[in-house]
Amino acid sequence: MKCTIHSAKELVPSKTKYGIRYGCPVGGCTVVQWSGSSSTPADFGTRQARMVAHNHFDTLWQAGMFTRGKAYKALAKYLNLPQRKVHIGHFDITQCRKVVEFCEEVIKAK
Repeated sequence: MKCTIHSAKELVPSKTKYGIRYGCPVGGCTVVQWSGSSSTPADFGTRQARMVAHNHFDTLWQAGMFTRGKAYKALAKYLNLPQRKVHIGHFDITQCRKVVEFCEEVIKAK
């Protein structure tokens, strides 16, 4: 598998507790694949924003504020996206900030 940004670079697999992660050997660029779904390539800042967004979002359903499915449905509505397009691993930094805003609004309202 080749990096979609650095097309000459072969992605390097590594096992994690979540599955296999494929990373570009060029610093700051990764492609992560989980259970057949892959994230889009991201630089360090985007990866950090995705982690923060996921941590905030996962808190909503893990704390029982929503079921996981209803959390994704509510986020899709907030972002004005079809639910099938709501994948934090595909989001840019701006979209990740909106995920955090959504989560903060939900927590504040509860």
